[in-house]
Amino acid sequence: MNATELSELLTPSGFFRFLAHQAKLAPEEVKRIYLLGTPWGLWPPDLDLGHEAAAAGVGLFTYLAALQPLIDMDTKEKETQLAAYEATLTGGEITPPIPAVRAHVEKVAALSGKDEETICRLLHALYTYRQRVCQLSIQKVSESSRHRMEQNQAASNAKLQRALVVETEQHKGLP
Repeated sequence: MNATELSELLTPSGFFRFLAHQAKLAPEEVKRIYLLGTPWGLWPPDLDLGHEAAAAGVGLFTYLAALQPLIDMDTKEKETQLAAYEATLTGGEITPPIPAVRAHVEKVAALSGKDEETICRLLHALYTYRQRVCQLSIQKVSESSRHRMEQNQAASNAKLQRALVVETEQHKGLP
């Protein structure tokens, strides 16, 4: 795991750089479009990740790691809805798009002066960002757990070693 990547992704500049790379746009342009399109529905509106994690008595990364299965399901649903809308852009409408998706994409396109395809790329980038942060959180939690286990094992080994030394010294003192 790259702890630096996770830390960077959780900063505003890292967030916008990630989106820019994924959407193939300049970071400044991504930031402008993102701010015009807020809220994007990346997380449920009533979910405050930091508060929820604290209320659950776990760290933010543990909380994000636990959310991974739900985020995967939600992302698949959102990607399917977005794909249905994208099909209308290319004239290959297979299933009717979700009105909220169409409304949001078209609103952001109008506000930003960008085409709908660009806004769709940004939405795909947002979904990819959310999944990447959760994946890295799982890795961080796993590595932290492994590190704690190794520390506990080392402490147990040291304690056992000290007990053996004491016992050996006691036996040396016996006639």
